[in-house]
Amino acid sequence: MAKNLPIKIFQKRRLDERRTEGSGSNTPPKWQLNDAELAERAALLLEPFDQLFDEFRTRPNARDFIPATLKVYIDDNAIAKSHRKDIQSLFNGKRTKNNVIGFIDSNSLLIKVENLEEGQSIRRNIENFRKNSKSISAIEGIEVFSPQVVEFAEDVLKVSLIDYHNFELNNAVKVAFTKFCQELNLKIKEIRYSTGLIIFKIEGATPATLDQLSDFEALEAIDFMPKYKIVLDAMDTEDVLDILEPKEGVDYPIIGVLDTGISDNKYLKPWLTQDKFSTYPDELIDTSHGTGVSSVIIYGDKLQNEMLSGNTGCMLFDATVFPDSSKESIYEDELIENIREAIKSQRDIKIWNLSLGTDQECDVNDFSDFGIALDSIQETYDVIICKSAGNCKNFINGRPKGRVAKSADSIRALVVGSIAHNKNGYDISEVNHPSPFTRIGPGPANSIKPDLVSIGGNAGMNDGRSTQNGINAIAPDGRIVQIIGTSFSTPRITALLSELNFKISENFNPTLLKALAIHSAKYPSMLTLPASERVNQMGFGVPDSADDIIYNDPHEITLILQENIVKGEFIEILEFPFPESLIDIDGFFYGEVKVTLVAQPVLREKQGAEYCQSNLDVKFGTYDNIKDRGIEKTNILNEFGPDDAKNVLLDSNYKSAFKKDTESDYARERVLLNYGKKYQPVKKYSVNLNEMTNSNKEHNLESTRKWYAKITGTYRDFAETLAQKDGEILNQDFTLVVTIKDNKRQYNIYDEVTQLLENRNFLHSNIKLREEVRIRLDNDINTENI
Repeated sequence: MAKNLPIKIFQKRRLDERRTEGSGSNTPPKWQLNDAELAERAALLLEPFDQLFDEFRTRPNARDFIPATLKVYIDDNAIAKSHRKDIQSLFNGKRTKNNVIGFIDSNSLLIKVENLEEGQSIRRNIENFRKNSKSISAIEGIEVFSPQVVEFAEDVLKVSLIDYHNFELNNAVKVAFTKFCQELNLKIKEIRYSTGLIIFKIEGATPATLDQLSDFEALEAIDFMPKYKIVLDAMDTEDVLDILEPKEGVDYPIIGVLDTGISDNKYLKPWLTQDKFSTYPDELIDTSHGTGVSSVIIYGDKLQNEMLSGNTGCMLFDATVFPDSSKESIYEDELIENIREAIKSQRDIKIWNLSLGTDQECDVNDFSDFGIALDSIQETYDVIICKSAGNCKNFINGRPKGRVAKSADSIRALVVGSIAHNKNGYDISEVNHPSPFTRIGPGPANSIKPDLVSIGGNAGMNDGRSTQNGINAIAPDGRIVQIIGTSFSTPRITALLSELNFKISENFNPTLLKALAIHSAKYPSMLTLPASERVNQMGFGVPDSADDIIYNDPHEITLILQENIVKGEFIEILEFPFPESLIDIDGFFYGEVKVTLVAQPVLREKQGAEYCQSNLDVKFGTYDNIKDRGIEKTNILNEFGPDDAKNVLLDSNYKSAFKKDTESDYARERVLLNYGKKYQPVKKYSVNLNEMTNSNKEHNLESTRKWYAKITGTYRDFAETLAQKDGEILNQDFTLVVTIKDNKRQYNIYDEVTQLLENRNFLHSNIKLREEVRIRLDNDINTENI
């Protein structure tokens, strides 16, 4: 049955707004030490203070205002937010202060000590171990912080300074560091990555000056400034392609292509905007990579004769941010600045493709400076960057795939991996499985990267040499060539997002576009990866085409909630409009439920694995009745709420046999429910209520029960403390997408739920779509889904 019913937007009602209620316990934790153990621990923690005091006494007078820094190791059992205040109190000289300035690895804090007197105060707190028993029990060790310094090999350095979260102090430190470098006859330039990163580029370094730089009191790390290059291998084909041209009088969206430049060959010239961005003369530009990427945006479906994005045409803004690397190298800071300036120059372009990056694997805990810079750029200019996951050559040596590259660990970017489009003689990957060269997840702090995948080629080995089985693209001179890489799976997703953004006549909302694409995604047919590995290797899968995303058929309905949730509040929608007709012969609700939540999280640099400082949780399920909660009681702020609420999204509700299934039709939709979603800005659940265990059906799905949705927000301690100091009101924008489907195809639930929205006083409407009808550029394409 054709899909022609628009998905719907609804709003929460005033009665759905709730206030967060307090909780807590004064019971000492099990890991708290006894008196003898506390005395021993305190003696250990006091050892580095003589060194700390020596630092204060011996530093130059001109820099005596710079704090010293301690590195504090936290017991794994005490990492939870509920224990963080006790740890802070040990190091805070005054109740209004917070000397915790950063998080390293997964359990190490950085503590600033402003002067000798404050250091002595901290020492007295440790000596008073009985009064501070919980905080001392939580700390395994203390040492004076030592910066990470690379061994000398190149003369261009990337220097990071400590952020003390004090504007005046940071500025004074930067002035002192600049003067320090100038006295060493070094060329110095501050680089703008993100507001919370203090980074300088140093040129002209020697082994001797590297040693001297290492003595600067506010130094965090010294590394080499990364250099980037592009290597592109392409093979000619005998394929031919019709030239597509924009229709006269038709309005087309614009995609920004952050790459090596775009050739104005006969295929792409009609689609290029008159304006372009470049910091390089023509003789330093090689458009091979950028042209290949751009050809996939415009001709991707037609080149593969397969409906992948449903793109009906878009204009291309050529942002040449990368030179011909055979003639000129580019450092990381230059590339980031080029990207920033290109996006800044075109504020109306909201969708950008970035198929460039580093070949270095991301860290297990720390997010890269490049990824953080991309997050900052996207937030500042309100855009989405579709970013390639990166390629690796591990398959050549029979090694496992590498993890996503630095820069592809951007939280706000939509990161794209590659799957194989077909399989030839020497190819390693099966069709619709991850390509041999694609980088996989997880990202830092177990983040889900890549988010999505699309076809990007296959590869293999023949007599010790690598072979390529590429997807079709266009070379600068107009030849049809075959190339491989996540660089060329990414523009398919970029084209899809652009098409969605154009078709939807709502205000631009990055969480809406990401939520719709991820919500539609499913794992391709013939996939044999175990369920436990699908999210790591393929994110949430392959998204649908734009038209399939924005329309329903009568047996399903998609509801969208776009809101902002403020700290101290949560949203609880009682009497959620679940179709009352979806009752089986045994008296239980049935159907498929898909829930996707995408948040715009609070991010804080230099917090290691805790870079993402906010979290949203969603519950969706049933309850018995609405009960009076008695607001006269202590800590009860909400006068009514659901009685016997059951969350149907819980993994434990479902039969274990279905969780391992990779062969049924529904296996393509099923998402591993327990993939570690805490502090993840994207959460997705897909459940078939028929797969619930019999006992859970009786408790969760009886036909007399009502339905609810609940969204709650939490924040890490560092964000809360900083917000309290700065007067910031912490909040998160989010988009919630819920699809309910009658998998027996018996009832018109689209009309039924629409009527329920009306009856239960929800403001709702069809999503606004452009009235303009555009003829498909590729109306002869095979529409079979992967």
